[in-house]
Amino acid sequence: MTDSQVVQLIASTRQELLKRAGEANKLHVLFGFDAFIDQVSDLVDKRLDFESFTRVETIRGFGQKIMDAAGLSTSLEHVPRYVKIGGSAVSTGLAMGRLGCKFTYIGCIGYPAVNPVFEDFAASAAAYYNIANPGQTLALEFQDGKIMLCNTSPLKEITWDRIVSEVGKDKLKELIQHSRLVATINWTMIPEMNNIWKKLQSEILPEITFDDGELRLFFMDPIDPEKRTGEDWREAMEIFARFSSHYRTILSINRKEATEVAKAYGIKFSVPLNDVGLRDLTEAIADAMDLYGVVVHPVDGAGAVIDGEYYYAPGPYTSKPLLTTSGGDNFNGGFCLGLLLGLAPQQALVVGAATSGYFVRTGRSPSWDQLVSFLACWERHAGEDFSDYE
Repeated sequence: MTDSQVVQLIASTRQELLKRAGEANKLHVLFGFDAFIDQVSDLVDKRLDFESFTRVETIRGFGQKIMDAAGLSTSLEHVPRYVKIGGSAVSTGLAMGRLGCKFTYIGCIGYPAVNPVFEDFAASAAAYYNIANPGQTLALEFQDGKIMLCNTSPLKEITWDRIVSEVGKDKLKELIQHSRLVATINWTMIPEMNNIWKKLQSEILPEITFDDGELRLFFMDPIDPEKRTGEDWREAMEIFARFSSHYRTILSINRKEATEVAKAYGIKFSVPLNDVGLRDLTEAIADAMDLYGVVVHPVDGAGAVIDGEYYYAPGPYTSKPLLTTSGGDNFNGGFCLGLLLGLAPQQALVVGAATSGYFVRTGRSPSWDQLVSFLACWERHAGEDFSDYE
């Protein structure tokens, strides 16, 4: 896209949002099931003194330190920057809540009591239901990405029986019936997700009557499916696709995850997988799946096949992000909101990119007014590397 086309796209998206001011407040959305306590850290390259150091700036540099230690051993130092709430269900729900939606969360923010780290999150939810304790993540941030080292053992407690025990079937039916979006996030790290989907399909959805005039989305972000086998993935997606009888089903993955999904389906290209263009990769994955929408979001933009048509939107690039952990979750929250508000798919991608763009520059999810303001800023700086926003 040319810069003028990008400016026009951003401007039209901003105008469509302005027409819908206040509509997000009418939307109920439901999120499950992961939650993590994220310790975001820098990796030390050279220690100058007790207070100061130079950090490892790139994942490649980190990888080289690991390679150099092969057959020997090494000690690496990380310096915590801060502790934050994490987990993609938590972060995406919080993003949509900040934009005005009423969100309910079912998951693992502490059991039986809310972990203190999540108290503000719980207070911002319309309702929450605890079924387990959170996982823990050491997030090493670099200029070109992040390395997430996760302890997922508490997530094994996320089961259908625990959900029914803590929420209740009748309440679960009520929540699902009144939610325009249901998002079940982190299939990779939740061993019981397939069974939870099956139970929703067999025990909950048949007893619900939806308003046929409303757009309803069933959303899934798998979170790094490389950790599971291709057979596991294909089986899971067969189950997930069955939600299409009640919802418009959406799969959202980043570029790395997209390459793993392509491998799982045995998709062949004429060039190495890492060199495949975004459109070719997105369309090939969509062709292999029976879903309403497939979204692939690299760091510099996003492509999507929605109802058989391909759409693309660039992102607001910055070479100096303040925070990248949860940037993809904020993209997902903005994108889903755009669709629920009735924006065109390409405009929904812009809303997702702007929500993420604001987050990586400030470390916070935007409010509705901040999102609109950021779009205006991006419109002025389209095609530029801009870091300063506030």
